[in-house]
Amino acid sequence: MRRSSLGAVAALLLNWGAASSIHPETPSVDQVRQTAWRMAKNAIQESDDRRIPQFVNWLTAREIYPCLRGAESGRLPRPRDFLDESFHYNAKAAVRMCEPLVRTPGAPSMDRALSFWEHSNPKALSIDPPFPSGARLGAAFWNPVRLPADPTFGKIVALQVRAGDHAITRRIRITIPSQDRTGSEPCVAPKATGDPAAPDAQDVSLDEFFWVRLGAGEHYNGASCGDFAVLVAFHLVHKDHGKWLWTTFWWDPESKEFGRGRPSSFQGAGEHPEAWANYAMDAATEPSAVIFNPWRVEERGSNCAKCHAEVAVHPGASAAERISFDSVTAAHAHFK
Repeated sequence: MRRSSLGAVAALLLNWGAASSIHPETPSVDQVRQTAWRMAKNAIQESDDRRIPQFVNWLTAREIYPCLRGAESGRLPRPRDFLDESFHYNAKAAVRMCEPLVRTPGAPSMDRALSFWEHSNPKALSIDPPFPSGARLGAAFWNPVRLPADPTFGKIVALQVRAGDHAITRRIRITIPSQDRTGSEPCVAPKATGDPAAPDAQDVSLDEFFWVRLGAGEHYNGASCGDFAVLVAFHLVHKDHGKWLWTTFWWDPESKEFGRGRPSSFQGAGEHPEAWANYAMDAATEPSAVIFNPWRVEERGSNCAKCHAEVAVHPGASAAERISFDSVTAAHAHFK
């Protein structure tokens, strides 16, 4: 993630989470994990006729800003490309992103708040009011898998997984079952070369992941119509009882350490709802806990909250004034 002097904005404003009401007792690790599994199960359920999970269908920052568009109502523009940005915000988060940064008279909404914050004296240490309970962020990390011309070929992926506080790499080859090679979309014949079987790469079926097949006119990181976007990891951040619950998931069906406490009914969107049980999970409510997604290099060995507290506001040509939910809590703003 990019850093700059504006990172101080994010670091200071993140304090609003700590300033929110606090549980009278710090929940145990197992209690936190139970809550995390329960809340995640709701967010991964199907949301539309493409059978994508709810959190992927939440608004992106580009759809929320500028607030004059009325995106704060939670209405989704159509058509939309859910692969356009990684980060998604539910309606409660979107509403708060379009409200004034602080209660000070004349304070602008967060899409026009940067200059106001920088020139205020004294500077606010937190946004006020904070994001309400029920505000959520989702972040999806996809891997493009092109449909190979040879049906016996697949795609070799250096898969990042966690073991304790360390990230390790193991190689797998994602193979495409015959029933997934056909589709109703008018796509051209596959031309991708693909990878043959390799002794150091375990074969894993595409159906062991949640995946989305790209339709006509869709493109993602070299993949196009008839190819696949495969979900290898995701974040869910929930405002719950006045505190943020940080959860991070990655594909690792063999992990007992990070599969602990997963409900037997943990299923979600897609043709293979049981595939969601293949994702391992870590969760925490405290920024001092070691919790990171092995696919996010800048978090490894550290902590999601710590990393995000250091994220800089990313000023773009059309976003120079924006202090967004990205900036103050969760992730790098992906504005062009």
